Amino acid sequence: MPLPVPNLDDRRFDDLVAEARTRLAGHLPELTQIAPGDPVHAFVDLFAWLTETIIYRANLIPERQRKVFLNLLQIPVRPAVPATGFVAIDASPNSLTLQDYLPAGSQLRAGKVTLSTSNEVQPTCLSLSVLIKELLSPGDLEAMGMTLQDLHEQYGLRAGEMPKPFRARQFSLGQETLSIGNTLDKSFYLACIAPKPLSDQMTALRSSFSGLRLNVGIAPADSLQEEDFIVDSESTLYPRHLVWELMSETPDGKTRFLPLEVIRDSSMGGRKTGVVTLRLPANPDLFSGFANADPMFNGTSSLPPAPEDDEAAERVAFWVRLRSPDEPDLKLAYLTINAVDVVAQGQRNDLLIGTGTGLPEQVLQLPDTDIDTASLELQVEENGAWSTWRGMDFTSGQGEDARVYRLDAASGLVYFGDGLDSGFRPPKGARVRVASYRSGGGNAGNLPAGKIKEIVDGSSRLRVRHEWPLSGGRDAESLAQAESRIPQFLTHRNRAVTATDFQALCLNNPVSPVARAEVKEGFLPGATLAAAQRDVPGAISIFVLPPTEVSINNWPRPTRGLLKDVFNYLINRCMVGTELYVLSPQFVPMAVSILVTVRDPSTERETLNAVAETVTQYLSPLAPGGSKGTGWPVGATVRANELMTQAARIPGVLSVNAISLFAQGTNDEGKPAWRRLTANESLMLDDFQLPELAGIYVGASGSAGDGSPGSPNGHGSNANHLLPPFPQGIRDGLTGDDQGDYEIAIPVVPDVC
Repeated sequence: MPLPVPNLDDRRFDDLVAEARTRLAGHLPELTQIAPGDPVHAFVDLFAWLTETIIYRANLIPERQRKVFLNLLQIPVRPAVPATGFVAIDASPNSLTLQDYLPAGSQLRAGKVTLSTSNEVQPTCLSLSVLIKELLSPGDLEAMGMTLQDLHEQYGLRAGEMPKPFRARQFSLGQETLSIGNTLDKSFYLACIAPKPLSDQMTALRSSFSGLRLNVGIAPADSLQEEDFIVDSESTLYPRHLVWELMSETPDGKTRFLPLEVIRDSSMGGRKTGVVTLRLPANPDLFSGFANADPMFNGTSSLPPAPEDDEAAERVAFWVRLRSPDEPDLKLAYLTINAVDVVAQGQRNDLLIGTGTGLPEQVLQLPDTDIDTASLELQVEENGAWSTWRGMDFTSGQGEDARVYRLDAASGLVYFGDGLDSGFRPPKGARVRVASYRSGGGNAGNLPAGKIKEIVDGSSRLRVRHEWPLSGGRDAESLAQAESRIPQFLTHRNRAVTATDFQALCLNNPVSPVARAEVKEGFLPGATLAAAQRDVPGAISIFVLPPTEVSINNWPRPTRGLLKDVFNYLINRCMVGTELYVLSPQFVPMAVSILVTVRDPSTERETLNAVAETVTQYLSPLAPGGSKGTGWPVGATVRANELMTQAARIPGVLSVNAISLFAQGTNDEGKPAWRRLTANESLMLDDFQLPELAGIYVGASGSAGDGSPGSPNGHGSNANHLLPPFPQGIRDGLTGDDQGDYEIAIPVVPDVC
């Protein structure tokens, strides 16, 4: 039980006035007839007001102590985190001459949000198409009425040569995941295509690209699959090795692959959203479009596959092949060219912020708050020249001559040393300026695609193309949130000992936002899921989930980068002998189908939507999911009766008539398949699993096509046993990928090994 805290402000103005009048009557009994408005009453009211003010200010002392304590611990209020991403800057499609570089620090605008570029970009008139050589199985060939022998004869292969059938597939960028898992050569083919107005000037256009710095924007595919469940505790966040090669045609018609120099890679090999800068060769003769007179031979041997548009295939300026030896089955979410990194912050340059006083511990105020610490370049005038000073988290112990300062990023305050132990003091009269810094951030910078359209003071011949959303922005910490961290800090003191320490440090890590952290003491993952061990001394496993808006097809899945960032943050705060694992839960696909009776037929659609939304949120792994409102518990069994109770609580639902759960298992061929659970069967989960809602159907029983007995889609056999239908995208014995006819729109093009 906590100690009771006395309330110093337990008397109000009226109480003080009444007590003063009582005491006044006791001390001056002759004051018996005092009319309202008498000066005596005015004095009583005045002193009562002064007393109440003093009591109120005294009651603020504990609040002031908390803030002073926060400052003494040097736990600053966390500033806003800016959203990051990239946009593409395209040149005019009618210009053969390259535009000037757009420099780093250029400003862009999306409504009221100001953004800054983090690097420079050379705008070009090129567009990008991404293709793969998708492998075809013998079954696919048989469905097309072809065999390997047919292909062997059609292409006149010699004895001993075996055709490898594939079909060219062109991705819809931004609308589907880019994967090379089922490809012939584990490679992406990037076709850089010239605009139509320049189609008759391809030679001159290729010459203008000599030595060009080509910026490629890359976004990772964030979804973790079952094999990503285990993360090696010894691993660290390291860049993935990507191989970028220019495809060049030799005089004898053969293809050679020339490695391209990677000048800069902010994506860490596609592990996070960023930009890769490649240097193209200076010899324009190495560029080739590989346009074949006979389309039948597009992609044969080591040739690139042809784009779907025949006209675009004639306008390919050059080809780049992308592959990854580290991850042969590489998956990406998006690729584009002419990209530049952007951060949702404004930038200031060459700003005078004050002059030195020569006094110890001088403080200067920047004109903005939420400063990006890494971008601040502060300079002090010394002997007629500008000297750059270093920013430090702690200036104590730096010495009297150290040119250092400390920045409070949230408030924009700059603290200088005392001239003795914590750094040099700016001389009296010396000017202090900021060469550059960025400021701002927050949730407002998480812009969806298509919002950034304007370059501030930019050329009218440049076009901003924003096809991938910005993410990672987070609002600044409030004072109340900062104060709530004091007990946590005093508990764990930035060290992870107990399970509560691990959870608090994980949720409050400043590197990557975490919405939920579940700590499993003694859980030791193995090489496979079945090999996981429990109650292992010294083992700590933490299951983390990122913040997101939960909905079907948008379940919160941690990325590899998030797992590694959290691991690297926690491993430095563990005790010796701790075996730490940061993991993703294994998500078990499931579906729900419910039949209800609606009270008012006029609001049937609204009621059914409310039932679907409630069940979805109840199964959510994030708050307010689960019975306790903190997210569905890891390993908790999913019971139909529990979901039926949630549906029955919706206003407008008269009764819940039937409910079915569907789980994904395997069929006789070992392939994933859906099945309906029996009436008494629940979805059992292991202690590292969470349910993932893949589909939900909510219908009003008794209406046509609702799945009730006698309806066209009904599954019931009698009036006393209703079986709700399968949700959309779910079929008995089939996965979503197995439904419908398999259409092939692109002809087979074999490759000769």
